[in-house]
Amino acid sequence: MSAQDEPAAKKARETTPTAPAEAAATRTDAPATAAAAADAPATTPAVAGDPKPPAGGEEAEAESGKGKKRKIAAFLAYVGKGYQGFQRNPGAKTIEDELERAIVKAGGISQDNAGDFTKVQWTRAARTDKGVSAVGQCIALRMVLDPPGVLERINEALPDGFKFFGYKRVTGGFNAKTMCDRRRYEYVIPTLAFDPRRCLPRKEVEAEAALAAEAAEQGIDGAVADGAEPFVFDETVRARVNKILGNYCGTHNFHNYTIRVDPNDASAMRYIISFECGEPFVIDGVEFVRTTVVGQSFMLHQIRKLIGTMIGVMRGYWTEEDQIFALKTKESCNTPMAPELGLFLCECIYHAYNNRYAESHEPLSLDDYSDAVDAFKTHHIYPHMSATEKSENTMETWVRMLPLRQIRNSYEWARKADKKEAEKKERDGNKKRKERESEAGEPKKEPEDTPKDIILEGGLKFTGTAKPKGGRGGRGGRGGGRGFTPGGPRGGGGPRGNQGRGGANQVKGGAERAADEFDPAELSD
Repeated sequence: MSAQDEPAAKKARETTPTAPAEAAATRTDAPATAAAAADAPATTPAVAGDPKPPAGGEEAEAESGKGKKRKIAAFLAYVGKGYQGFQRNPGAKTIEDELERAIVKAGGISQDNAGDFTKVQWTRAARTDKGVSAVGQCIALRMVLDPPGVLERINEALPDGFKFFGYKRVTGGFNAKTMCDRRRYEYVIPTLAFDPRRCLPRKEVEAEAALAAEAAEQGIDGAVADGAEPFVFDETVRARVNKILGNYCGTHNFHNYTIRVDPNDASAMRYIISFECGEPFVIDGVEFVRTTVVGQSFMLHQIRKLIGTMIGVMRGYWTEEDQIFALKTKESCNTPMAPELGLFLCECIYHAYNNRYAESHEPLSLDDYSDAVDAFKTHHIYPHMSATEKSENTMETWVRMLPLRQIRNSYEWARKADKKEAEKKERDGNKKRKERESEAGEPKKEPEDTPKDIILEGGLKFTGTAKPKGGRGGRGGRGGGRGFTPGGPRGGGGPRGNQGRGGANQVKGGAERAADEFDPAELSD
């Protein structure tokens, strides 16, 4: 190439359009060399295999000195009170709205890309429900990291009850949701929920108050009159809770433990790895127990319904058989949903990603921020739960308002429906079995046109059908006569079109006459 042609060729290459961001996002992850090249300064040319920048002004940002966007995964925590869930929802106050505002203010997302998550490839590991908190949420996006100190600027822009723990560079095709192997949640329960003398329905409370007033008039202490010791959440109670929670482990159809999911839908099948209850602990004078569940993924309100059913079994409102029945039946059962106050996302786990990219990228793990996580729980999550429980009596009110009759009736109706379905299947099975037995017991009928061997007198053998047709039989008789008397008289045969039986008789008659007229001496000539 000549010196004059070089500027023109360079200009042609610069004007060549680049692929959109969607194509870059769907490509497989770049090799280690590309990842290393991505870590280079923004002025370094991109090597082959490096994801191309998405549409939305990245090149303009680089030229204006704002810095190039990098794909990162960030771990964060938040208190969900006052928010309508994590995922952005038009017209609602959500966690993602607060996060985006803080990142934009800190310079991690430009004003040109604000309001459109597709421009920065934003993904989240879990969608927490209304009022649910988190200490191990993970989001991924392409964020501007320059100038240094973007993490501090984001935390300064976030409201109270939010915390960015840190971020790490990830592959260009990383997706916080699809690459998450499993998720760990905690549900913190006040121990009063297990006390059979607490959280009673209104009628029972009024009855107990009347008895206490009567005992007070007689000068008898109500506690002494009751004669019962105070409730203690000991190892026996904890073992019972763990046994009930263990019924959820494994792969089951959880359509009764969520909402708006058909029992035949494949998404209703979920796998729970473990579900355990810890020892009690006290926060601001309120005793709690911590339940921890680990699973691949969870449906809407699933964990809250699992906890609500467990509390009902512990209080004797329904049985452990009812709990297991709701996992096996395809009929609809009414399962109670515990309050959102005690639930929070504890960790998002990326085992497969860490193993695959161990040589090129840092592992994604919340263990790197364990001290900050424990501090956030101690100063934000647990105090919020304790203060709300003391001021609003959230769990006690929920237990008292449980629709026990409707829940019990739903189990009864579901069992009746299952019984009818089983009886129908049994009737259909018996009908089919009787049909098979009747077919096997009847003698097998041979077709009318099955060939048979007919032995005639004199040892002659004739092969034909059991009921030969008349016309064919007559022709056969004439042929038989000719066969036994070469050059002699013809054997008599019936006229054409005779019935099968007549034709057979004629065949027999012709053959006998031919045998009587046969003279062996004629063969010597």
